[in-house]
Amino acid sequence: MTVNISIGLETIKEIMRQCIEMERYEDGLLGDVETFLTVYSEEEHVEEPFVWMYQHEARTSRQPDISSTMDLTIPFQFNCAVYETEMEDADTSTQNLATRVILAICKNWQTIQSTKLPGQRLIKNITLETFYPMGTVEVNNKSERLPVVAVVLNVNIIINWKQCCKKIGA
Repeated sequence: MTVNISIGLETIKEIMRQCIEMERYEDGLLGDVETFLTVYSEEEHVEEPFVWMYQHEARTSRQPDISSTMDLTIPFQFNCAVYETEMEDADTSTQNLATRVILAICKNWQTIQSTKLPGQRLIKNITLETFYPMGTVEVNNKSERLPVVAVVLNVNIIINWKQCCKKIGA
């Protein structure tokens, strides 16, 4: 069974967040990540290695038909950075962190979806849109710069309009 729009859009960011958090233990894929951000702006001090998750705007995959289901694509961007004394090593480590973010999502999304939405299906699939070095970011109180690599994953979800109407009319 698919989900209605309010459950789907409220739940998708939480599922993606949990995919990362599930691997932030000592021997996990992301056990070395010091800071994981899920907000658009952060004024606190950020420790590296870090992963910064952004949710982009949802878009329909095809013309939406509000009488049945709608497929939405929601891009999630993960900006990753790791400090190393040598810039080339930092670049390699940062790319490695970005690939481990992809692995964490692949490893955990189905389990988390089943736990958060038992008997329902929200995520249809997840595809890689881009993997690209973005440049560098300054480190506060240091002359060094950190390379940043971004990964954009397209999360394809299914919304059931009939369930939305039942909720409203109930």
